[in-house]
Amino acid sequence: MKELIKMKKILAVFICIALMLPALNSLSAKAESIGALEIAEGIINWKKEDLGADESGFLLNDSFLELAGSTAGDWYPIGLSRLGKTDNFGGYLAVLKDNVEARYKEPGKLSSAKATEWHRIALAVLAAGGDPTNFGVYNGQPIDLIADGVYDRGKTTSLGRQGINGWIWGLIALDSKRYEIPENAYYSREDIIKEILRQQLSDGGFALSGKNADPDITAMALQALSPYYNSEKRYSYSLKSTGEEVEKTVREVVDGALECLSELQLDAGDYKSWGTENVESTDQVLIALCCLGIDPLNDERFIKNGNTLLDGILKYKMSDGGFAHSFTFDPENPTAVPNSSNSMAGEQTLYTMAALWRFENNMRSLYDFRPEQSGALKERISSLETGISEITEDTDSETLERLLATFYSLPENERSYVGGYWVLSDMAREKGIDIEQIAENTVIETFEENSEETKDVIFSESDKQTAETLPQKLTTEQYVTVTALLDKLERSKDFEGKALYLEKLTKAKAEIAAVQSEIDSINGDILEKLYPYDSITLADKKTVDEIYARYEALSEYDRAKITGSGDLVKTKTKLDDILRGIVIAAVLCVLAIIISIFLVLRIRRRHRKKEREMEELAQMYKDE
Repeated sequence: MKELIKMKKILAVFICIALMLPALNSLSAKAESIGALEIAEGIINWKKEDLGADESGFLLNDSFLELAGSTAGDWYPIGLSRLGKTDNFGGYLAVLKDNVEARYKEPGKLSSAKATEWHRIALAVLAAGGDPTNFGVYNGQPIDLIADGVYDRGKTTSLGRQGINGWIWGLIALDSKRYEIPENAYYSREDIIKEILRQQLSDGGFALSGKNADPDITAMALQALSPYYNSEKRYSYSLKSTGEEVEKTVREVVDGALECLSELQLDAGDYKSWGTENVESTDQVLIALCCLGIDPLNDERFIKNGNTLLDGILKYKMSDGGFAHSFTFDPENPTAVPNSSNSMAGEQTLYTMAALWRFENNMRSLYDFRPEQSGALKERISSLETGISEITEDTDSETLERLLATFYSLPENERSYVGGYWVLSDMAREKGIDIEQIAENTVIETFEENSEETKDVIFSESDKQTAETLPQKLTTEQYVTVTALLDKLERSKDFEGKALYLEKLTKAKAEIAAVQSEIDSINGDILEKLYPYDSITLADKKTVDEIYARYEALSEYDRAKITGSGDLVKTKTKLDDILRGIVIAAVLCVLAIIISIFLVLRIRRRHRKKEREMEELAQMYKDE
């Protein structure tokens, strides 16, 4: 009997080991997971193939640059730049500036409703090496995307007109270089922060609408609030959902949101938004943790069933290097094909890998575009974190006060990079230490900033050759090339012949603008005069012919930009066929009439001839 029991125990052990093998293999596979840079490289290569790579080798090639200033275009350069990749950022800036200047001439400028147009473009400008506070010219004044899109947005329409997104991304754009807000601005920083805080839901999260947290919006709210997590400042506000008056620090709000996100995470490590499991929601959560200085791959709150956030993201990785949005049809994103690499999924995962890579390499967070911290500053923060990690219940007040003084000696905008501050703060308060007094009495140190090397822009021999070999008849196909060359030329060092190139490229840009204007005019006339096509009659033929003649005068490349060009051609052919039919019918009718007349006349002649013959015959008989 004992032997039988022993055998059963041994068998049970073997069964347990057998059951654990898949899990062990899985853990081993996760331990060997590909890194952030390798994942990013796969996305970049997939996107190049998706676009149709050219000889430049850049992702931001001429084809891509046509997307500058759009949601489909601006996020890829952000991801590339934050990964330290080299690409055609100069060309992107040139086309983006041209886009912004053109849109500023319209009534709503970048958008009458969406403030996030300013925010996204501002981040793209920074990523490409430009200055969003001086980006192009409108009415003789520099275009300031930060002022117009964030702190002075309220002068035209509310920053929150499109919902909490406007407040979130406004704060992210504002803090991308910790821009100062002038005293006469419409919004203060505190106004924007409080507007985000007051929209926290009862479950701790945030959403565009409804009472339940959405992981995307919750994560984005944390990204925006992350620079203020280590601040002791308390904000008084009334909750939007209940009207309840509350007073909280950003830390308290963020901790509640983190708990909410932890509960929402699925067993595979990913998230569900609006009923669909997807990669982008998981991306945003990983970015939020990196911004907050939380290790996204090792924090126990974000490991479910052995799966980390990165495992949840890699679940959507396709064999071509891209990422699928989801594995089921998503009515909220109908253009995303299940199980297929998707551009939006690719762009969000790309800059998520940038956030992870930067976190792992102790660099500034994804949306902090300031120069990297100096070695001295990093060393001071590291030393402080080591001191904080050694705090216990037995740590004396003198040590805590010294650590607090070190914290408050740091520049205010650098304190968010100190991990574990609240361990120090909570213990100090427990010991009865006056933190506010230490903060007031501590002298802030200055640290030498890393200088960003600036290089003179040179209009190269290759650039000159490209300018000289432009086609004699220009089309919008040369828009990107000419715009990028002209922008580079205007910023370049002086050289012999520069004025001639300026004249040539300025004239070329004007010619292309005229072609684009004609395209826009033709599209406008088609919509106004020809739609719907099925109502066109022969009475409209003159209008159709005039528009078609203008269409035919365009190059083959430009014709592709005409709305419903196929319908225009079909309608022109149809009316021509109808008219041809009418002409043929008319000709046939005329011929029939002529033949009829001819036959009638012939018959009459024959009849008269017979009459004469009969008369002559009768006369003959009479004479006889």
